[in-house]
Formats: sequence, C-alpha cells, structure tokens
Amino acid sequence: MSKVVISCLCSAAKQTVVLSRTNESTSGPWGVDLCHCYDCRHSSGLLCVSYAPIRVPPSLNGLVAYPDESAQPSTTASQRYFCSTCGCHVFRYYSTVGDEEIGKSWEVATGTIIAQVSVVDDDKSVEGDGGEEESLLLRYARHVNTDSTKDGGLSPFIRLAGGTEPSKKRSQVINQSGGGDSKDIILEAHCRCKTVRFYITRPDASSRLPRSPFSDLIVPTATSPREIIDNPRDEKWWLRPQGRDNPDLTRYMAGTCACRSCRLAAGFEVQAWAFVPRSNIFFLPPAASSSSSSSSTHPPPPPPSDISSHALPLDFPTLQQTYSPLRTYESSPGVFREFCPRCGASVFWHDRWRPDVVDVSVGLLAADEGARAERWLDWWRGRVSFQEDAGDGRVGGAARWGRNVVGTLAEGLRGWEEEDGMVGR
Repeated sequence: MSKVVISCLCSAAKQTVVLSRTNESTSGPWGVDLCHCYDCRHSSGLLCVSYAPIRVPPSLNGLVAYPDESAQPSTTASQRYFCSTCGCHVFRYYSTVGDEEIGKSWEVATGTIIAQVSVVDDDKSVEGDGGEEESLLLRYARHVNTDSTKDGGLSPFIRLAGGTEPSKKRSQVINQSGGGDSKDIILEAHCRCKTVRFYITRPDASSRLPRSPFSDLIVPTATSPREIIDNPRDEKWWLRPQGRDNPDLTRYMAGTCACRSCRLAAGFEVQAWAFVPRSNIFFLPPAASSSSSSSSTHPPPPPPSDISSHALPLDFPTLQQTYSPLRTYESSPGVFREFCPRCGASVFWHDRWRPDVVDVSVGLLAADEGARAERWLDWWRGRVSFQEDAGDGRVGGAARWGRNVVGTLAEGLRGWEEEDGMVGR
C-alpha cells in the first residue's frame, strides 16, 4: 500500500489517495499503461494519457463526471472526472456489470500525483521530502491502443520499462502539398462530446501578421537572454515548410510541453500543442448529436462551403457572448486556458502578450493521416518545452517519475531527428 498526494492546477482537487495493486505482495514501481486511443485523445486534448489504480477516492467535490453520472451502464462503462475550475483530469472510474454484482475500479491521472506519503506511525503521515533515496514511484509498462492513431502518435518516442518500444510508424504523406481535396484545405478538430468543434485553415497572408517571442521549444527560457527570447528579427517561427523537397510554408509548428502548469491543467505528464494564428481558426456550432454521441470514429469533415457558412472566427469574447462552448481558467495573470465544460478536453492556451498565435491541443485534431497530423504539423524534435521543469511541484519518487518520462521523450525525439539527418535544421 502506498499513499500519494494529488492536486489539480487550482488545488481544488488536492487530497490523499491510496495506490492499489492487484497483487499486494508485488513491490517496485507501479506499472501503468500509456493509452493512445481515440476516446482518451479527444476527451483530454492530449496525444496519450496514463492512470494508476487506486482505492475509492475520499472526495469528488468540485469534479465533473463525463459521461454524466445519471447515465446507467449496461455492460462496461467508464467515467472520467475533471476539475470544474481548471479542467484537470483527476480520476477515471470503470463499472463492469455482471450477472450478480457491479465491479468497480478507480484510477488517478498520473500527472496529478505530486508526492508520496511516508507513514510515520499509525496516526501520522508526512509528504516525502524529495530525497534521492525515494524510489521511482511509477513506470510505463505498456503502450495500448496505438493502432487507432494510424501513425503511432507519441508512442515511438517514449521508451517502455525494460528498454522496449513499439516499431516506429512514420507518415509517408508529409511532402505532399495542400491541394484541391477538402481534407487538404481544412483540418477539423473536436472534443470527445463534440461540444467544442472548430477547424484550421492552411497558412495564408494573415498568418504572417502576428508578432511573437520565441517558444521555449526553440529558445529555452531558463538559459537564454531576454533579448533573444523576444525575437527581435520578428521571425514567423510558427510557420513551417511542407517538407525538405517543398519549402512552401503550409504547415504549423507543433511540439510537446512538460511545464508544471500544463501537467496540472491536463492531469498528465506530456501536453502536445500546435501553434496556429488566431486568424486561421474558425469555430463551429456544437454538433446536434453531441449529447448522445458514442461513436469512437470521427466523421469526415463536410465540404468547406458548408462549414464556412456556419463558422465563427476565433474571438474569445464573442464566443462567450454567443453559445459559450468553452470554459476559461486564468492559470496565471494574463495567461488563459480553455477547456470543454462537458467532457473536460483541453482546447487552447493563449496569453495577452501573444494574443494572435494560439496553442491548440493536438489530441483534438481529426487528421486522416494520423494523430500527429503531419500533413499539417511540423514537429519540433530538438527538445521538450520546459523539460527542465519536469519535476517542478513534485517531490521524491513522483519527481523522479516525471523527470524520467520527459527525459525519455526528449531522447526519443532527438533520436528521430538524428535518424532523419535533420540535426540543427
């Protein structure tokens, strides 16, 4: 038995839970699966998620269940619980209905674990102090449901326990330029419940108008001078070529982030963002079937003419005044995160210093070529954004786990870059 302290970004869900093993005599780090399925991607906004098994949590106060708790499971049901204030995914619950009884299983999102509790005696316990003597708390045991990604998602770049990893599925379509096919003109995106639906267009003249400091992906904030971070030459770093053989700027930059705020706002260790000008994002009304949708396969996007007649340009105040499909959390002064209030999917990150380039959660994208959407996105492989902060806000074995996950991902991405002969591009 091991007690851990968990928290969301706003701390409303902070509490102590008990990790649970099927075999209580087993020792060592808890093995957890890294899931890449459609439901996990579109309900979180991330490319993959991981949960650790726990006993019944002491409190669900302030958490929203999706699907709604009024839903009665018929065979096997899963509910996800996320914070109504900051959107962090906290728990997942399985209910298996058999002939005689209902089996119940609770799990906690691994990114919410901030400390392991050391038991002093029967009446007292303290949080671990972060000493290096504390063992690794968790480990990735398996990648699951990678087939639904088509391209493997992030799975090729996160090594499993024991050094094994899945074969690398690489997209073969990234050098094709956008053409007359509607799938090349727009890229639809949606959360799991389809309350939040929008689409992205290819870069155009308006995409070059914003000014923005460099992302931490390109220029590390912790070690770079302010005058370099500020991008004095006004480089349009978010616009990327279609491929080595096609220099046209028809894609957007994408990358991974490991900062404390992204982890605690999502509930998981690795967030994936695409950097898209606000002028290239258009909102759609909620799908008519969103309240009852249970399909795990996204429908093909309608023709661009049908979409454009109902679309709204991405203007956050206007959206709030119309049908309010988003809930906003100000994670620090001037920094805003949007999520779906019904299923909890992370949607956008933006701030008042860079208002016209928006971070879009990649897990929401519905690209035919795969979860990495490589016809549309050029992935930065040189580093994980804020990788130096992977253990920030965590102590002991939880901090070691966070650093291990992010270090493994950074190493995998660098290996991918070296394999393509693109170091220092």
